Parts: sequence; C-alpha cells; structure tokens
Amino acid sequence: MGLFLMLYVGIFNPFGIRDAADKSTENWLLRMHAPFYPEQGQEEVVVVLIDDQALSDMRTSWPMRYAEQARLLRQLLGYQPKSLFIDLLYTQRRFDGGSTESLRRVLLSAREQGTPLILADYRDAAGRSQLLPELRAAAQTAQVNWSGYGERYPLVLDATQGDPRTPALQLYQTACVAPDCPSAPFAEPLLVRWGYWSDPAMAPYVDTRGCGMRGERGNWAQLASLLFRDGLRAQQDVDSVERPQPCPYTRTLYANQLRDPRVGEVLKGRHVLLGVSVRGIPDWVDSPVQGRLPGVYWHAMALDNLLTQGETYWRDAPAGPAGVAISDWLEMVLVLLAGIVALCIVERPAGQPTGNWRYLLWFLLLAGLAIGFSWALARWWHIAPLDWLGLVLAIGVFYAYLGEPRLADWWADTINAWRSKEKRDA
Repeated sequence: MGLFLMLYVGIFNPFGIRDAADKSTENWLLRMHAPFYPEQGQEEVVVVLIDDQALSDMRTSWPMRYAEQARLLRQLLGYQPKSLFIDLLYTQRRFDGGSTESLRRVLLSAREQGTPLILADYRDAAGRSQLLPELRAAAQTAQVNWSGYGERYPLVLDATQGDPRTPALQLYQTACVAPDCPSAPFAEPLLVRWGYWSDPAMAPYVDTRGCGMRGERGNWAQLASLLFRDGLRAQQDVDSVERPQPCPYTRTLYANQLRDPRVGEVLKGRHVLLGVSVRGIPDWVDSPVQGRLPGVYWHAMALDNLLTQGETYWRDAPAGPAGVAISDWLEMVLVLLAGIVALCIVERPAGQPTGNWRYLLWFLLLAGLAIGFSWALARWWHIAPLDWLGLVLAIGVFYAYLGEPRLADWWADTINAWRSKEKRDA
C-alpha cells in the first residue's frame, strides 16, 4: 500500500504535493551550491540601481523626467561599458515628463559609439511591442514579459516580431551580429544558479558590512553554516534563514554614484544593467540565497550563468518515454526498486537479530543512488537536480514504517533475554 501511495504522489501530483516538494528541494539545493558557484562571471556584470536614496541624493523623484534619464544614460555611456541593458519600461507617454527627444538622442549616440544598448520591451498577448515608437526605432529591444516558464528564465521566446532573444542572451551575444548568433543551443529555458559570495572589490564603493565576502571563510565552512541554519529553521528568525546572504552577488552601484569618476574602473568594459528599486514598484524576484531582490538581478544572474557556463547551463531534464522527463523516470524507478526490495526482505528468522538492519542498509544504498544520479545529471548532462531529498525522505519513511515492528520485536526479545539471564544468575 505504501508503495502505491508513493507512486500515486509521484505520477499524479495530488494537491500539488510533488510540485511543492520539487520547488522546496530545488531552492535548498541552489542554496547549498551557492558558495561553490564559479566567480569568473562576477567581475563582468554590474547592476546600477535607481533607489529611493539615490533619487533623494540626485534631488529628483520617480518617475524621473525624460531629460534626467537621458543625463543618467549619458553618464553611463561615458564610462564605456561593454553593453547596457535598461530595465525600465517606456510603454506610456508621460506628458509631464517633457519631450523624449533628449532620450532618443542618447540612444542614437550609443549606436554611434558602438555600445550595444538594449531597452526592456513589454509585448501584448499578440506579440506587439508596447514601447514608444521613437525609442524602439533608436535601440535594440528585448522582451521582458513572458508566461508558462515557472521558475525558469527563457532565453529564446516565440516572438512574432522583433528579436526573440531575452535580455540575458542578447547581452551574452553582444559580440556577434544578430544573423550570426545561433539560438539553437539556447532553446531550453535556464535554471538560474545564484552565487553566494559578494565581491570584496566593491568595498570602496558600497557598504559591505554584514555581507559574506569571498575569501573571508572557506566554501565548505559556509556550506556547513547553511546546513546548520536550515536544520534549525524553526528555531531561528525566518529572515535569517530565507536570506542567508543579505547582499547581492552581482556587483552593484547606485545611480547617484555615477558622478564619482572612480566608478569608471568598475563600469568600463563590463555588461551594465540599469534597474529600479523604488517603493511602490512591484518588480521583484525571489532568490533562494538573497531572498527578495529587484527584478534586474534575475537578468544579471542569468547573464552571469551564461558567461560562466556557456551552452552547458543548467536546464530541465529532456522528455523520455511517454513524454515523461528522464529525471521523473529515475525517481519512479528508484521508488519501484525500494518497493521490490521491501517485498523481498522476509521476516527476521529467530535468533538472527542482525536481519533487522537490512532496511537501513538498503535505505543507505538507495539514498546514495538518488544523490549519485542527481550529481551525475548536473555534472555531465547539465540537468537540474532531481528531487532526491523528497525521494530519500519518502523511502526513509516507507522503510521506517515497515521495519519498525521488526525492530520493536528484536528489542523486546533482547530485553526479555536480558531479564531471563538476570533471573538465572539470581
């Protein structure tokens, strides 16, 4: 009965139980992998944030007037970034914001100086761009709204017009001309991996107190700390568990700092993403490492993944027989194997107490297989880890349920034998 129940949950996903387990396990695994995330892409990507403090320092408010935004972009372009993505929406004409002409001229100047500049583009259900026409004609665009991908970051969309590549892929492929950029290797959506360690090189520019800085402790020591905090989740402040790293992994500057010429060494030759984090604007992404972050960081980490892993980025498992994902087939095979083993373990023969440990030995073997398959899929096939944690817990509970009566019988026999020996000795 227990075997059929596990298979039912695994195949039919009643009440979303399996989806919830998969998401929880995936977030946990991403958090545990975060300290080991390679650092080579970190110094290539910079986020410039427009936040409430920056607006106050610049003596303006949100939304900024078009001329103020043009001045900000001109400052950014003056530092000669490798590419620039503007994660701001220009879908409605603001009649109190002045003319868009100054902004359009800045976009054209970026084209003249050879800096790829990409505007965030919101498209309707029919695929039509909602971007102001004069701005759309002056720069590249990348669609930033999509659905049907869940927690994944799509790299290529089914676009009826415009460039089908999303911001991260366009920024990654800025070195090639559009017709020469292959999209086939990036057809599958990307599972965004999040890094943990903040870059110590940013200490002269932003406040890094309280941040986990690369080099301050070992990766394995940080993993042990994360395991300890997750293991005592109920006994700790929720925020300290959901945000084990309070600072973003991606290098970050603020819009009001662009007047400081020192930031040139951070921006020059880098992929720069301009985003906004202002109260009342619901543009957020949930990171399993840093908690809630402005949405621009999702594009930044997706780009970092491409710079670090290229075409070998993590993705969902391909479909196998009957259209079921290979990882799902592996999980079902392991569950069936657990059930077959349980049927083959006969009742403990009298006088052989060691037979009760066979459940434990098989549990350890099956748990090792689940972890090994998950590691191999991620290591060699670049497939998102299967839900080995949920699988191990399910098999563990199943075996504990089957083995508990036999273990109880063995314990009772041991106690009775000890008492009988005491009586004989007395």
